Parts: sequence; structure tokens; C-alpha cells
Amino acid sequence: MRARIFVATSTLLSLMLVAPIAVQAASVDSPAAVTAAAPAAPQATDPAMTQDVTQLLRDWSVIKYQMHDDKAQALKMRDLLVRATDLQTRYPGRAEPMISTALILGSIAGYEQNAGSLELVRKARDLFEQADKIDPTALDGASAVNLGSLYYLMPGFPIGFGSDSKARKYLERGIALSPNGLESNYFYGEFLSQQGEYERSAKVLAHALEAPVSVTQPVWDAGRRAEARALLADVRQKLVASN
Repeated sequence: MRARIFVATSTLLSLMLVAPIAVQAASVDSPAAVTAAAPAAPQATDPAMTQDVTQLLRDWSVIKYQMHDDKAQALKMRDLLVRATDLQTRYPGRAEPMISTALILGSIAGYEQNAGSLELVRKARDLFEQADKIDPTALDGASAVNLGSLYYLMPGFPIGFGSDSKARKYLERGIALSPNGLESNYFYGEFLSQQGEYERSAKVLAHALEAPVSVTQPVWDAGRRAEARALLADVRQKLVASN
């Protein structure tokens, strides 16, 4: 199990440098309940909002996967945050802009890694939770996947809000909502690896790589697949070593 150590926020915020979100689900080709409350009904499709969110997430992917300077990436993410906040205003009560804003907030925290980073991550968590209550199916269950990764990568109390049990519940719900998704399987596989469940992790990660390639989010798809392949190779090496 990963040690939860808070060192200049870099360990805690590594999640936002690989920020989880089913970006392909914002377009036409898509990539265990935590409470007893009945899930909200999915929101009706809004083509204009879908197009705006899709473009925002494309731009996020370019910053994450095609830029290689933390300071420049943080500045670009700040620009995206303005756009994401505007989308929340233009589409009030919609889960998708909330998820996008939360993703960007977390990414900024990861790139800046300063005293305010923890607060940005808390704000991201709160937005994911709001979106999850409004429409847990939005972006193929991206809120659950994001919350799951936050809970297993964050340190626990009193520094942060990390919880392996909550992480597992959210990630398993993400799998239930998107059983064949690249994102849902990648982050569940990473969690299982961190728990030392290497055999299950390898199966989940292999399944992640079987997900259909996203035509509308090619930068994100290529980047996430590369991460999934690298993680799967590492997990397989650990399996061999453990035997």
C-alpha cells in the first residue's frame, strides 16, 4: 500500500498531472454506489455544451501531453480555468462543466505545487461531488473515477482526506458505469497496483488497453494509453518478482 507522505505537495498532487477524466465521453465516441441514495437521472443532451466541453478537454490534453514545462503548463491551465468557469455560468446545473473545472483546478495544483495547492484539490473534490450528485453518469462516470483517484492518492487525515476504502468504492462504481472505458480501467488498475493486487491490476489494465481508440480526443487517447502500457509493464514485472 502506498505510504501517504506529504512532501511539498508533489506526492499528493501527482494525480492531477495524470488527471482522470473520461474525455472521450464528452464527444460522440465514449471511453457500487457509495451511498444508499437513489442515483439522479441522466441529464438531457445539450449539443452546444457538449461541443464546448469537448474543445475544452482537447485543449487540456494538449497542455498535459504536449507541453513539458510546469510553469508554462500552469499558466495555460489558468487560462483554461477562466473558460471552464464561464461554461459553468453558461450551463448552470450541468455536471460536465463542473467536472471540467475540477479537472483543471487539480491540474493547476499539480503544476504549481505551492501552499495553495491543497485548497485547490479540495475545491476540485467538492466540484466532483456536486457533479456526481447531479448526474453520476456524466462523461461516463468521470466524477466517480476522479473521486476514487483523489481518495487513494491523497494523504489521509489530518493532512488530507485520503481513504483507500472510499477510493475502492468510487473506482468500482466508475467501472460499473464505464466497464470498457480506458479511464475507468486505468485508474482502477493503478489503485489495485498500489494495493499490491498485481494479478487483478494486470487484468484491468490489459482491459483498459482494449478500449476503442478515441477519434475525437486523439492526444488524450495516445497519452493515456502510453501511461497504461507503462503501468501494465511495471505490474507484470512485480508479478514475476512476487512469484
